[in-house]
Amino acid sequence: MHDPVRFRLAGANGPVGLDGPLICYHNLAEAEAAVRAGAYGNVVAGAIPFDTELAESSLYLGWRTTTPDRSPRRPGPRPEFRADVEFNDAAIADYLRHIDDALALLRATEPELEKIVISRCERYFYDGVVDPLALFDRITELYPNARSYFVEHLDHPGVYTMGASPELFLAKSGATLTMTPLAGTVLRDTRLPESADRERARALLFDDKYLAEHRHLVDFMVKGLSAFCPDLDYPDDPELVTAPGLWHLGTPITARLLDADVPVTDLVAALHPSPAVCGVPQAASRRMIADYEPARAYYGGLVGWIDSAGDCEFHMALRGLELDSHRSDLTLRTGGGVVSRSRIDTEFAETSAKLATMRRVLGIP
Repeated sequence: MHDPVRFRLAGANGPVGLDGPLICYHNLAEAEAAVRAGAYGNVVAGAIPFDTELAESSLYLGWRTTTPDRSPRRPGPRPEFRADVEFNDAAIADYLRHIDDALALLRATEPELEKIVISRCERYFYDGVVDPLALFDRITELYPNARSYFVEHLDHPGVYTMGASPELFLAKSGATLTMTPLAGTVLRDTRLPESADRERARALLFDDKYLAEHRHLVDFMVKGLSAFCPDLDYPDDPELVTAPGLWHLGTPITARLLDADVPVTDLVAALHPSPAVCGVPQAASRRMIADYEPARAYYGGLVGWIDSAGDCEFHMALRGLELDSHRSDLTLRTGGGVVSRSRIDTEFAETSAKLATMRRVLGIP
């Protein structure tokens, strides 16, 4: 008899899973203190919500494994997914209204906002049973170069968050921190050879609008780290980063901690939610997101692990879906950064391209 699988990471850095029995936590500080005390387990892993004031974490303490065990399963037919047309139409209408309202604030004479990330959802129904691990396997098969993630919700067994993250939020190894924040996105042009499309994307992204959006993010991360790190190393200009269907601007940041034993919880509190998923200023953006959007829960949050040495690896919970096996539905969610020069049609096209990442997993053209 196998314990249920509660957490998985897969991709370029190799697989990470948990062996149990597992001890469960809602609070990152308590979970980190437990694993670092060394009384049980050597890793705590799971998901942290977008807004920790509105939702709780799903964290599991156990033993790290790079060969996650799985019960043998007989392959069955791939289910067909049907769009919840009424929900999706309403979600699009709300999204467009939210962008319109945000642009009015961003373009005001004395703007309250400089940037805000606005998201939208799509929902799909299915009949029968969907194996959540088979769905996760499909994600890892389609996106081997991403960091694929899988977490079962602690308070709602049978509800799963999974996806293929394009963004490393924070990795810690001893006193060394690394991250690659992403902000600034354009669609790929599949009609062009990759080299030509790369040059086209570079010409579009190295524009004042996108560079300013990206600078907000880098400045926020650097300011947040400065209290912990005397030395930060990052390039003056961002790099072009590839992702399925998209190009991004990214800046690799390396920093060295003054104190290698600083709690990861303190670093997360200083850096999350970043302008990559929230906005500038943070407090005003969080309030508007809470007022305008359905609760984000783990979308735009973090997924990853902390070990008994205090090292960690966390990725942004993006390009993903939520599977609810009780309601027999899946919800896809994605968003994009809106600034004063944003256009509604371009923002909508960007979210459609991001949603296509998980539509492909479901077999939806």
